[in-house]
Amino acid sequence: QIVLQNIITFITTMNKIFILLIITSFSLSLKAQREHIKQSTPFENVLISLKTDSVKLFMRSFSKRIVAGETNENIWLARLQQGQAKFNKRFKQFELKDFTYSFNKESSELIIYYKNKELQTMRVVKEKGCWKLDEK
Repeated sequence: QIVLQNIITFITTMNKIFILLIITSFSLSLKAQREHIKQSTPFENVLISLKTDSVKLFMRSFSKRIVAGETNENIWLARLQQGQAKFNKRFKQFELKDFTYSFNKESSELIIYYKNKELQTMRVVKEKGCWKLDEK
């Protein structure tokens, strides 16, 4: 009877550990995606500029390498309008909260999720203390 009691105690303990592992791994996967991380700032700024028609915010979201000295607002307005057309076609009505993020430090890539499904990755760089998108 003592052996049977020890076996039952062991199985109960193992079940608790197993459940704890499942909860922990689920929590970690949720923590991997966040509504906002510092590296997501430039992408979020792009989303805001798409909604508010802010050419300056749109342009400031990109790295020096991408801007490459091109400061003509008409060119950036055209790029913003292209982005708006593509985004509106793909997402219709989107909210900033629809997007979550994680960051791959090794490749300096922002991983973007839309409604918890991976959407794409974008290179980001830090310039003068601010994160910028490093690709179009």
